[in-house]
Amino acid sequence: MSIASLRWRFDAETLRDVPEGPGVFTLWSGNEMLYIGRTEGSVTLRDRLRGVLRASVPVSHFTWEVTVTPRTRAGDLLSSYREKNGRLPWYNEHPAQETVLKSPGWGASSKDSR
Repeated sequence: MSIASLRWRFDAETLRDVPEGPGVFTLWSGNEMLYIGRTEGSVTLRDRLRGVLRASVPVSHFTWEVTVTPRTRAGDLLSSYREKNGRLPWYNEHPAQETVLKSPGWGASSKDSR
């Protein structure tokens, strides 16, 4: 199970077209998925991804999907990824490093996503 979206170039211009609603997203470096994330509370997909962009994480592409149940959908994506790959994406697998993707109010940890 994956996000039904094209991979988009991760830059400020492309982020302008991301919806302002709840959802899930994946971050990529080339062909490697680095992170499965979600929105929380009133934070939108666009806001969440802009926060990651400001963190200067080496991300080349991203995908996104609007959903009214981001916690459940992220949990499903994490479970599916683990089943297929035997591990979680790097930033989900290394919670100490995951903080790089977040500033206060930008989302939940991988443990909260399940």
